[in-house]
Amino acid sequence: MNNQRTILIVENEVSNRILIERVLSTRGYRCLSATHGREALDILDREQVDLILTDLSMPVLDGYRTTQLIRARPGMETVPIIAVTAYALHDEGEAARQIGCTEYLTKPFKPRQLLELVERLLP
Repeated sequence: MNNQRTILIVENEVSNRILIERVLSTRGYRCLSATHGREALDILDREQVDLILTDLSMPVLDGYRTTQLIRARPGMETVPIIAVTAYALHDEGEAARQIGCTEYLTKPFKPRQLLELVERLLP
C-alpha cells in the first residue's frame, strides 16, 4: 500500500482517464480527475497532491501551459509531473521536460509501465 497517496489525472479523453484511474486504484492510490488544465488548477487550489499525470494536448488549457502554471506555484516545484501523450516524438518528450515535467509516457502504454513509473517517482 502507498499510505493513500493522491494523484491528479489531467486528461480530456474519458476512456483514458478511467483506465488510468483503474490502474492506479489497484495499488490504493487516491485519484482526482480534471478534463483540462483550468480544472486541474482549480483542484490544486483546494487539494494537495503527491503526483500529477497530465495529457499534453487538451482543450481550454493544454498540458504544457498547465505544467508551467503548476511549477510557478509555491510548494509545487518538486511535485512529480508525468506528461502523457499520444505523440511519440522524441522532441515532444524533451519539450515536456524543459517546461517542468519530471517524466514522459507515450500512449498507448501498458498498465505495468504506468505503475512502475509512478512507483519510482513516489518512493
